Amino acid sequence: MRYRTAVLAFALACAAPVCAQGADGLNSTVTEQAPLPVWPKGVPSMKGWPGLASVPVKEELRENGEQVWNVTVPTLQPFLPDPAKATGTAVIVAPGGGFRLLAIHHEGTRVARWLAERGIAAFVLKYRLIQSFPGETNEAMRTRVQSMASGSGGIPGTEDGTEALRIVRANAAKWGVDPHRVGIVGFSAGGHVAGMTMFAANAADRPDFAGLIYGMPFGNPEPVIPPANLPFPEGTPKEPWLQPKPKPAPGRLPPMFLAMAQDDLAVGQGFRAFYDKLFGAGYRPEMHLYERGSHGFGAAQRGTTSDLWLEQFGRWIATEINSK
Repeated sequence: MRYRTAVLAFALACAAPVCAQGADGLNSTVTEQAPLPVWPKGVPSMKGWPGLASVPVKEELRENGEQVWNVTVPTLQPFLPDPAKATGTAVIVAPGGGFRLLAIHHEGTRVARWLAERGIAAFVLKYRLIQSFPGETNEAMRTRVQSMASGSGGIPGTEDGTEALRIVRANAAKWGVDPHRVGIVGFSAGGHVAGMTMFAANAADRPDFAGLIYGMPFGNPEPVIPPANLPFPEGTPKEPWLQPKPKPAPGRLPPMFLAMAQDDLAVGQGFRAFYDKLFGAGYRPEMHLYERGSHGFGAAQRGTTSDLWLEQFGRWIATEINSK
């Protein structure tokens, strides 16, 4: 009964406009709509996926509603800006939680509201998760998840993320969005989901830009990073300062914003290695390495420079995405 009451309250709160304090000190209206099903005609089969439980599970809220567990029916919740402030840009927000749970507010709704207050339509993606057995402890589940093949926990979430991009583009006119300025931002495991959408086989299905916040695409094998630029013609000087401006290669990945704290013991090495591979392939993503902030800073204020990442992400969108 308590679970049903919490879910009902959450749905009612999300269906109405709310008045939020903007960066300019004035109140701005953000319209929080009810979550929409990502797969209205039925969720794709996950037969054979190792994240399925052998018994039926129910989605549930934990930790005073801060966490969502056992997501089996993914949804997309729109947070639409005041039309007077709308920029036409949209961002899908993919919370993290190790594919076991979603930090739905800390890395979801609070980020979405911040973006919408500044004219960016935001859509919180509640993607499918590895299912928790009834009575299974957090530590027992963590151990079980670690035994799964690398990256396999994010397979359905990536499928949900790619479909969410299609949904936003298909409804661009209704939501006041430019279908060519639809990006995605993900945190931790959500960073894997966001990152993997960049590798969609059909380039038209990829996001127009991506933010990877202490999370990146991984797996075994890891996705192959395509070259960012075409090779220089034969005879081009080897010295970078003598070379002409490179020409973008077909199939290159979209613009990226990366951020993490250097005391992040969860993904620190892998995140920096991913940046190095991007750089080696010719990409020059926006990269922020904060001295402190640890893992999972999200929308929290920790008293470190990692608190600035949202402002910097918003500025990057304004200068690198909206200006082109």
